[in-house]
Amino acid sequence: MGRRIILNTERLTLTTWLPSDFEDLAALHADALTMRFIGYGRPDTRDEAQSRLDGYLDEQRTRGWTKWRVENRAGEMIGRAGFGEFDSSRELAYAFRRDQWGRGFATEVASALVDWHFEYPAFDLPSRSLCAHVEAGHRASMRVLEKVGFDFVDMREYKGVTCAFFQFPVVALPGPAGKSDA
Repeated sequence: MGRRIILNTERLTLTTWLPSDFEDLAALHADALTMRFIGYGRPDTRDEAQSRLDGYLDEQRTRGWTKWRVENRAGEMIGRAGFGEFDSSRELAYAFRRDQWGRGFATEVASALVDWHFEYPAFDLPSRSLCAHVEAGHRASMRVLEKVGFDFVDMREYKGVTCAFFQFPVVALPGPAGKSDA
């Protein structure tokens, strides 16, 4: 099965993963500055990167959503972005190569993923909500979430790290006779 396009933004394309994407993902997750606020706060080993890729491949096959491969218009992988799962909700997450920082890609992809989340609900989860965690001190990612409409909820421990917890406002869906179900 070949690579499938999940969504396009003005400058980026999110695609499904292929097993051959290992070296690109391993390089992204081997960079200490990129990984400072992700996972264990340190670069992934090659085995950890392989485990991540295996998980992404399995998630895209079994549930149809994951943290996808992000490429620029030249087709070069520059990051990954999409969703994990937290407390029966989708959790927005993204990471970009360090040489791509400061170009607005995180805001661009986060905005597109919020739209995708509501267009393609996660029927395998009991909640339609969308959240995100940002390690305390990662002001750039906090600004991204605020720009795309997330609300700051509180500071909490998440995977052993103090994080800012953000929630996207609940969107009321039309119910019978055009009434909101909120």
